[in-house]
Amino acid sequence: MMSVLQIEERKAPKRFALFELGFRPFFLLASLYAVVSATLWLAVYFFGAPLVPAGLPSTYWHAHEMVFGYGFAVVAGFLLTVVHNWTGIQTIQNGRLATLVVLWLAGRLCYLFHAPWMITAAFDLLFALGLLIAATGPLYQARQWRNLSIFPTKVVLMGLANLLFYLGAAGLLAEGLRWGLYTGLYLLVALIFTMARRVVPFFIERGIGYPLQLRNSKIADLTSLFGLLGLWVAEMLAPASAWTVGLALITAGAQVVRLNWWYARGMWSKPLIWVLWGGLAWVTLGLLMKALAEGSGLAFSFAAWHAIAYGGIGMVTVGMMARASLGHTGRSVLDPPKMLGPLFLALAIGAAIRSLIPALLPAWHGVAVAVSQLIWIGVFSLLFLRYLPLWIGPSKGR
Repeated sequence: MMSVLQIEERKAPKRFALFELGFRPFFLLASLYAVVSATLWLAVYFFGAPLVPAGLPSTYWHAHEMVFGYGFAVVAGFLLTVVHNWTGIQTIQNGRLATLVVLWLAGRLCYLFHAPWMITAAFDLLFALGLLIAATGPLYQARQWRNLSIFPTKVVLMGLANLLFYLGAAGLLAEGLRWGLYTGLYLLVALIFTMARRVVPFFIERGIGYPLQLRNSKIADLTSLFGLLGLWVAEMLAPASAWTVGLALITAGAQVVRLNWWYARGMWSKPLIWVLWGGLAWVTLGLLMKALAEGSGLAFSFAAWHAIAYGGIGMVTVGMMARASLGHTGRSVLDPPKMLGPLFLALAIGAAIRSLIPALLPAWHGVAVAVSQLIWIGVFSLLFLRYLPLWIGPSKGR
């Protein structure tokens, strides 16, 4: 059974263990970059800071770094760690892991300091290639063909989506910016759906504190994933059409069924459980908002995307980082830090402010952006400070 609960790190304990396993540097950097990128976005949005390259819409500049900066870093940390867990084979560490981290950092610095697009793209593509090699090697050695066909494929597609974005930014592909950004966003949602099917019921059943057996269905799995695939195709070829409305409703419907099957009243006292369920609920709400926006012509499509990204991707990724970091450093996921519940709740409130207020009260859009971004910055700042000793120090009891 795949899980991200605990893993044995059998090497002698070190005072500095940042590069011992993939989750350590990438969760650290993802949390830190969530703060940095959101702060820079506030400076651009409210004060017109000259950070956005000429010709690039500021919203795309911001969204790119949330998807391919923050999001891809979380994917890297998660994938390198669970591949170790699934196969029992050590994934890259020390110098090779540090090299992969440097490639991710180089891409971020090049992007923020307006290096030529092809140089920035080269670093980001090398990072995606390095992550692909690091993840596929152990899976191939362990002959885990199913995992090999699912997760590395999404890494390849993330890299190609990023390339589309850079081709658009360089003026070489007319629809490159939109195609690349939305493809990356849909891929993150697809990864969440795939991960959720495998681990969320498992976590609930074993962490709820009383006997419980949750339901799953291959039909619901396939409906959600193929519905999302169809929605992506419609987004690329026929945005704001009846196709996007229908496919968004189909995908959301499959998620409503899953959320009902996976609901347990006792989860509300377990922050590491309800944050994942709540994140999936935000993705579902965002899909329903998208269907309503596209079907009615009302101008809150961006609010729908923020429900998916801020609420859905944000809550699921922060919950997985918090949980995996505890389990993989020898801490109990059944007794997490007390601060996590309030942090997760604050993030849910921020998602509501960022997505619902602009949809319902457009005149308050600027206030909603400011307040929600400050909440995001606060949540990730506190997470970073609380978890920094876990990420850089040795595992407990080692």
